Amino acid sequence: MQDHDAALQHNHSLIPWHSMFMGVALLAASRSKDHRKRNGACIASVDNKIVGVGYNGLPRGCNDQDPAYWADNDADPFQSRHSYIVHAEVNAILNCVVLPLTGSTIYTTQFPCPRCAQSIIQVGIAQVVYLEKKSHQVALNSASDKMLADAGVRVLSLEQLESPSAQWCGKLDEFIRATGPVMHRGGT
Repeated sequence: MQDHDAALQHNHSLIPWHSMFMGVALLAASRSKDHRKRNGACIASVDNKIVGVGYNGLPRGCNDQDPAYWADNDADPFQSRHSYIVHAEVNAILNCVVLPLTGSTIYTTQFPCPRCAQSIIQVGIAQVVYLEKKSHQVALNSASDKMLADAGVRVLSLEQLESPSAQWCGKLDEFIRATGPVMHRGGT
């Protein structure tokens, strides 16, 4: 068994854990039917096991072919997709196969909004690793940053954590976007 473990430690062709978990988040995002932004999340336990995966989408039972759910009129909550879509981070938490999530890491394709940050904190996730942060949402990002910092949740971009992983995931994201059409009406 020790020979096998030693061989694995020297195998440089294995992708790093961070790449794998962010890759799972990216693949999950490809299931989203949101025509404006597809997001994904993957929760990994402290012993590198995937315990939850999610993407941004409608709650179960809601007809994703109903155009009312996908409207972009943010001035009217009834006609705004933001009122209906469950964010990837929350879906990953709700889809967890084990609880508690204490000490785990959530990998997100986009920096968590304040609502998602609240959920992350409440379930005991210890670390957030994100792929991108929307620069035009400074106030929302600041609110999330404050809550996560005050709660002791470590927050890192994948680029900060592991630059080669960020490059690999960036290429995977480009591939998924180029090959996977967004279908939010009439598709599966």
